[in-house]
Amino acid sequence: MESLPPDTVAAANEKSLRLRELVLAPEILVMPGAWDPLSAILFEHLGFQAIQGSSSAIAAALGYPDGEILTREQTVAGTGGIVAAISLPVNADGEAGYGGPEETAETVRAFVEAGAAGMNLEDSVPSGPTAAGRQLASIPDQLEKIAAIIEAKRAMGSEFFLNARVDVFAIMRDDSRAALAEAIKRGNAYAEAGADCIFYLAVSDRETLATLVKEVAAPVSAFAVADTPSVAELQEIGVARVSYGSAFQRAALAALKRFAEGIREPGGHEAMRETMSSRELQEMLRGRPVS
Repeated sequence: MESLPPDTVAAANEKSLRLRELVLAPEILVMPGAWDPLSAILFEHLGFQAIQGSSSAIAAALGYPDGEILTREQTVAGTGGIVAAISLPVNADGEAGYGGPEETAETVRAFVEAGAAGMNLEDSVPSGPTAAGRQLASIPDQLEKIAAIIEAKRAMGSEFFLNARVDVFAIMRDDSRAALAEAIKRGNAYAEAGADCIFYLAVSDRETLATLVKEVAAPVSAFAVADTPSVAELQEIGVARVSYGSAFQRAALAALKRFAEGIREPGGHEAMRETMSSRELQEMLRGRPVS
């Protein structure tokens, strides 16, 4: 693996250490999902402390559906644009690593070069020729990827943050007790291997989240959906981090759809009064570096 310039690694390390500090802090870390520089700038302007790069939202912004349609290079480029626009730590979405252990290590290197503070690594893989169907990777296979990440970090002198995603609840839907046991087993295995945080997809009930927090020996991250407990409740449970995937983008699209449909109705021009003013937008953008 080609080495990176020391100043590049040092700059990324500063963001990685800050992200780790935020995840370990007593207050839950709320990470909105950005898909381009403008969305990231808005989130920074609103006072969020760290940003999640959403692979599905980045893909949608480029006109593609979710499901690992984008190449690693496209996702890294999209994430790099977000990183360059703000001063906050950005956690990238590394999908399933874009291949086996060697490819996963190269994915980490690419994100470090782009200035990302860390990345998600999911433990489900396509079960067929397309990414529509998913199956859980074996624990030994996933541990090989994590080991490759740890070695890549060591070689680079990197503090890169690993948010290990557990997809058990999205796949083992028929037996909730078995799914919980498997989720705990995987979470502890990934934490022992060096993951900084364990990220659970497709689980939103308070009791299950509380059990995961209690039984997993690492900070636990939740994925928010409509019936997920509030941020205050998640903090009370002990969840360290919460992210939202493409929800912020979908909320923006819903507002855009209402506006576009409304202006064609009688009196629809009144909707113009509800938009962010041009002045507010330009003030938010002033002072940004121009490359």
